[in-house]
Amino acid sequence: MEVASGLPSREEERACLNLMEPMRIEVIGEDESSNAQARTYAEYKVFAALARHEQVRGARVVLRRNERRGTCNSVACAVTVALEPSGSVRASGCGPHVYAAVNRTAERIGDIMRRRAA
Repeated sequence: MEVASGLPSREEERACLNLMEPMRIEVIGEDESSNAQARTYAEYKVFAALARHEQVRGARVVLRRNERRGTCNSVACAVTVALEPSGSVRASGCGPHVYAAVNRTAERIGDIMRRRAA
């Protein structure tokens, strides 16, 4: 007599893993506002904010300087998240440097995704 454990079989787990696509995060630095370290930081922060949400297909992060009167006053970060099966959500933030802008935007996109899940 077999007792159902409620857990998926190994074959079901493998099939499920094969169906899952990796989350793609593209980070674009439109100007000198970001270096490789800043782009890697942005990728990490956005991934951390989105990883627990199953409906995420991928994300695009755009980093750029905000200029006023010819001087750079801040850095802007904009994130667009593609959702399964369709649709998208967006968030943006600014900060005195790229890391502050990324932190604000990652927090905002995480809040948006949590509200959608609730």
